[in-house]
Amino acid sequence: MQKQALINKDTKTALLESAERLFLAHGFDNVSIRQITRASGSNVASVNYHFSDKTGLYREVLSSLLDSITGEKLALLEKLGKQRPPANLEEILNAYIRSFFDAQLCSPNSDRLMQAIYREMGPDAVAGDLVATRLIVPINQAFKELILKVVPDLGEKRASFCVSSITGQVLHFIRSRDILRSIHSPQQNRTFIEDVIEHITQFSLLGLGSHHNA
Repeated sequence: MQKQALINKDTKTALLESAERLFLAHGFDNVSIRQITRASGSNVASVNYHFSDKTGLYREVLSSLLDSITGEKLALLEKLGKQRPPANLEEILNAYIRSFFDAQLCSPNSDRLMQAIYREMGPDAVAGDLVATRLIVPINQAFKELILKVVPDLGEKRASFCVSSITGQVLHFIRSRDILRSIHSPQQNRTFIEDVIEHITQFSLLGLGSHHNA
């Protein structure tokens, strides 16, 4: 019984690892169950046993990837909230915004994962509910609570809009960075990421109220 459980665990792990690699490289629609089973050394029956179908396998892969991002962002926000002396609003915004760009630059699969997330926010979503419940809602809630801790008179409604606006700016610049770089000079591109982080930080400070820039 223990040996069988170990085999099942190894098969499931192999399926998840192969599926993650293939889904990120080619997208949900362009990957078949047989490609995944061939890459993992398993069979179609094992997919049905562990995940029911390709969609179930994709949802588990995506859940794991989203939970990893969420965990990193929540850890950062918690650290900022406990910082002594307390972080001011500009420091919080800069660190939060920078974390997205740092993640994009350090992992070769980051762009592919971002594309998967964009898809799940559109009309062709396969697991859009996961992006909402496992990524956007917990991060936005924690970010909003931290902002309100620093700027309590901002109010829940305005804080919610500001958080969504900041995230929207970050996603826009990440998704469009190659196009935006193409219209800038080589000299401007040398500091492009730093300039973007500073721009979003200062623009967001104005939206939150420039008198809180301290």
